[in-house]
Amino acid sequence: MGIIKKLFKNKNKKKESPVKQDINLESDDFNNTLEDEIIKSTEKSENKNNEFDPNMDSGNFITDNCDQILESSKQLEELKVEYQAVTSYLTDIQKLEQIPSEEREYLNDTARKIITFTRERAKYQNKTRKITDAQYKHIARYEDILPQELKKMKNNEAYNNTIKTDMKYLEGEKGALLYQKEEILNRHTYLKNIAVVTCILVFSLFLLFVILQNVTKANMQIPFLMTITMALVSAVYIFINSGVNRNDMKLTERKLNKAINLLNKVKIKYINNTNELDYSYQKYMVNSYAELWFLWEQYLKAKEEEKIYEKNTKQLEFYNRELVKELRSYDLKDPDIWVYQAAAVIDSKEMVEVRHRLNVRRQKLRDRIEYNNKLKEKSIEDITWFVNQRPANREEVTRKLKDYGIYL
Repeated sequence: MGIIKKLFKNKNKKKESPVKQDINLESDDFNNTLEDEIIKSTEKSENKNNEFDPNMDSGNFITDNCDQILESSKQLEELKVEYQAVTSYLTDIQKLEQIPSEEREYLNDTARKIITFTRERAKYQNKTRKITDAQYKHIARYEDILPQELKKMKNNEAYNNTIKTDMKYLEGEKGALLYQKEEILNRHTYLKNIAVVTCILVFSLFLLFVILQNVTKANMQIPFLMTITMALVSAVYIFINSGVNRNDMKLTERKLNKAINLLNKVKIKYINNTNELDYSYQKYMVNSYAELWFLWEQYLKAKEEEKIYEKNTKQLEFYNRELVKELRSYDLKDPDIWVYQAAAVIDSKEMVEVRHRLNVRRQKLRDRIEYNNKLKEKSIEDITWFVNQRPANREEVTRKLKDYGIYL
């Protein structure tokens, strides 16, 4: 249950920028399904809130919702920064496409030379390298942050496995409690049957003893007493076991509600962590930490080999600077990115692909922003509902919100 202890630990999110990359959306169906499940769970929780529970733990209820508000707010801040960055790059594409053709000659020539020198260098490196040109250029963009990103991706994958383990455990616990609840109901039905049978038996025996006493004139006092004793023993047995069943049912219900709440929290954590991992995989064009680590090692080897071609590298850097300088004159916000996407500068089809990838990333960011907004709004609604149900706790809730730095 390692994840349960980490439910409210903050996670450091990385600042990302868009690059030329393949968008892998295969895991989106699973994430969307899980998000739908959480939304349905949230709706069920909202329906339950219509029935006020006087035994609700106000401290845990407010704390849980405050933690969710902070977590969602943190996610929203980081997602909005990334969204603004992606939008900025799309704006740069528009500025590039609006450059008049008569002014593009030097720009296109510079881009072609960048492509040429890059290919010459890659031609040698491909003899021994186990990394493609696209992967090399892609990893090069993130060289400064990749060591930290590798560590973060590794931790996130381990964290994801821990979450999956906890989800399986909680699902099993939930199933066991539901089975236990069904068993209690079966025991209750069994006691009811015993009560009915005992009543019928006692009535039948009394009737039989009365008939025998009238017919045979025998003394039926002892049989009567034995029957009464049997009825009392049955009543005591039923009463005691009914009390045990009631207590067991209350305890099982509490455990079941706790397991469901924990399961929902773990699922929300799983969604956020999985989304972050998927986005990182798409950003670095990999499927796992191991693959990114392999690419990183190959990149370092290739970079070492580049020292042999120092002259070629210097020429490439010169034209890179020229391209950035030329693009900066057209007021591009981040002209450096086009050093790694020079083909898009001269190839309209390549530019269309770059724009498509950025639009896909922006849409995914929109979806994540909307999802976290819903979580935040739901927590705010729950707190408001709680205050309306318990006006006496208003000051306590206000103080708790202030401690969290939340002002509604």
